Amino acid sequence: MSDSSERISELFTVGSRDVTPAPARHAARVLYAPISRDAEVSRHCASVLSDAELQRRDRLDAECDKARFEQRRAFRRFCGATALGLSQPLSEIVFEETENGRPYLSESPDLWFSFSSCQSGLLGAWSSTHAIGVDLEDQTRDLEARELARQYFSVAEAEAVEAVSGQQCLRTFYQFWSLKEAALKSIGEGLPYGLEAFEFELAPRLHVVHAPPDHGGPERFSAYAIVGTDSCAALVIRTPQNVQPK
Repeated sequence: MSDSSERISELFTVGSRDVTPAPARHAARVLYAPISRDAEVSRHCASVLSDAELQRRDRLDAECDKARFEQRRAFRRFCGATALGLSQPLSEIVFEETENGRPYLSESPDLWFSFSSCQSGLLGAWSSTHAIGVDLEDQTRDLEARELARQYFSVAEAEAVEAVSGQQCLRTFYQFWSLKEAALKSIGEGLPYGLEAFEFELAPRLHVVHAPPDHGGPERFSAYAIVGTDSCAALVIRTPQNVQPK
């Protein structure tokens, strides 16, 4: 187990890269790692998973989904060990989850983590001072962007999607979607809370237009597009009430 942990740590140390937006470095760290197509990598990753995780993996049908699950959970442990500065076997880095699915480490509950993945990569982020959320979307998926935007986005956001065409239309849709999912994670919630809880504007600058008043309103949130992932990714940071927003 220790040998596999060392191998996985070596693989992610070499293969991952820091994609933290420069203005957010005071509050968070964000790592990105591409999904490996090497079956040997997935085998090593599986060696540090718990029995419950392996059972969840086995319920997946496609081999590619199983490999992605194995790498996603191993990467989560790698991020946890990196955040804590630990060198123990990754199998001993055990994440719990809140009722709404937010991952946390029981020995460091004040350390806020957020994770996301798509077909091509893995995204992990953490902060010791702020509540954060990240989301990674595969923007190559073809969908009815305009129709979905009218259904789930604000009027202004839907108009921004409709104002462009082709791949730019899809990218704009996924920019909004990734921001909304990241924002929901920053308050410890998921999609059932409602995408309409947050509203964003992309131009002339990316910023939060609306956020839940019971979480401090838009002035408590900072939003960033994450570059360098080959996908559409976002980071949202929520400043605690006892900290002055920058």
